[in-house]
Amino acid sequence: MLSTTSEYALRMMILLTEADGAPTTCATLSDGGRIPQQYASKVLNQLRRGGLVKGQRGRYGGFVIGCDSSTTTLLDVVNVIEPLQRITKCPLGRSEHSASLCPLQSQIDTAIASLESSLAQLTLRQLVDQAENLPLCRAEPIVSTVSTSGKIV
Repeated sequence: MLSTTSEYALRMMILLTEADGAPTTCATLSDGGRIPQQYASKVLNQLRRGGLVKGQRGRYGGFVIGCDSSTTTLLDVVNVIEPLQRITKCPLGRSEHSASLCPLQSQIDTAIASLESSLAQLTLRQLVDQAENLPLCRAEPIVSTVSTSGKIV
């Protein structure tokens, strides 16, 4: 029920939470989240416009988390990208369903409400801190370091 773009945004926000303020390049986030780099760049721009990340240009540039990861929920991230759409009226426009949703649409809306509630209950920091394994499916955490030439690797 989440769009690919929302999924990618969540992956990158988790990686930035793990980076704990260290600037992380788009290429590093793309690799770590297994996201095509051009797509990652577009998603990072949406997150930046939404105030969730900050971009730093220059020698020690990259992206850093621009929000408080201990209060920003997974739903906050999804809402910046593509808010979940609740079903409030019959998508078929049937007059017999004007007073209430049909059982199918009602069930789908209940599932959306459940997802919305679940995402709202977990912050980025909680997900990172509570994970028994790494929060994302990868072998090792992404670590941004600055090489002797000043380049972020």
